[in-house]
Amino acid sequence: MLLPLSFGLLAALGFATMFALAKGLGSSFSGQQLVFFRSLIALLIFIPFFINNKYLLRTNRLRIHMLRAILGLGSMVCLFAAASHIPFTILTLVIFTMPLFVAILSFPILKEPVGWLGFASVIVGFIGIIIAVDPLRAPLNIFVTIALLGSFLYGLAVLSIRQLSKTEPSGTMYFYFTLSCALGSAAFLPFGWTPPNLMDFLFLCGMGIAGGIGQFAMIKAYKLAPASFVAPIEYTQFIWAVVLGFIFWDEIPTLNIYLGGGLVIICTLLLSRNNYQKA
Repeated sequence: MLLPLSFGLLAALGFATMFALAKGLGSSFSGQQLVFFRSLIALLIFIPFFINNKYLLRTNRLRIHMLRAILGLGSMVCLFAAASHIPFTILTLVIFTMPLFVAILSFPILKEPVGWLGFASVIVGFIGIIIAVDPLRAPLNIFVTIALLGSFLYGLAVLSIRQLSKTEPSGTMYFYFTLSCALGSAAFLPFGWTPPNLMDFLFLCGMGIAGGIGQFAMIKAYKLAPASFVAPIEYTQFIWAVVLGFIFWDEIPTLNIYLGGGLVIICTLLLSRNNYQKA
C-alpha cells in the first residue's frame, strides 16, 4: 500500500498548495481568472500523456462530461472567490463537507439508500462546521456561504463522476473536465481580467501545476487502493492548511476549529467507509 499512500499524500499537498496560492492571489484576480489558469496549466502539463494515449479522447458521453464540467467550474469559482476572505483552515473544512452533500443528494438523484448512520453523520458533520465557524463569536462571513455553495456544487459534480466512471477511463474524465473548465472560464475573462505581473504569473502557473498534480495523484490513489484506505489520507490536507495558514497569514486555529474540524473529518470518514462497504 506504499504507492497509493504516496499518491494520496501528494494529492493532499497538491490541493493544499493550489488553494493556498488561490487565497494569496484571490484579492487581485477574479475567480474565473484563477480557474482559467488552474485549468489551462493543468491541461498543458498532461498534453504529452494524451498525445501518447489518444484513445482517451474518445467518448460517447459528452453531455455528462459537460454537466460535470459546468458543476466543477461553478464549484471552483465559488471556492477561489471565497479563499481570500476566510481563514485557510475554515476554507479547507468547508471543502471537506463535499461528502456530506453527496450523501444528502445520493438518494433523490441516484436512488442510493443512505441509512441511519449516513443521516447521523451528515447532521453531526454540519454541526462541526457551525462549531468551527463559531457564528456566536462573530457575524457569519458571507464568503463562508459562498464556499459552502462551492462544496455543494462539488458534491453534484462527484455524483456525475459516479455515472461517468461506469464507462469512462480516469484519463478521459480528467481531459474533458480540465478542457471544459479552461474554455468555460475563458469565456468570462473579458468581464474580469487583471493583467498579471511576472510574479503573479508564476504563482498562477504554480496553482495550475499544483492542482493538476493533485488531481492526477488522487485519481491514481483511488485506482490503486480502496476508498476506505485513500479517504483518510485526503484529510492530511487539513494539516497542511494549519501549517500554511500559520506561515503565510499568521493564522492560529482556535479550539473551535479543531473541535469542529474533528467532527467534520470523522463524519466524512464514516460516510466513506459506509459507502465502500455497501459497494
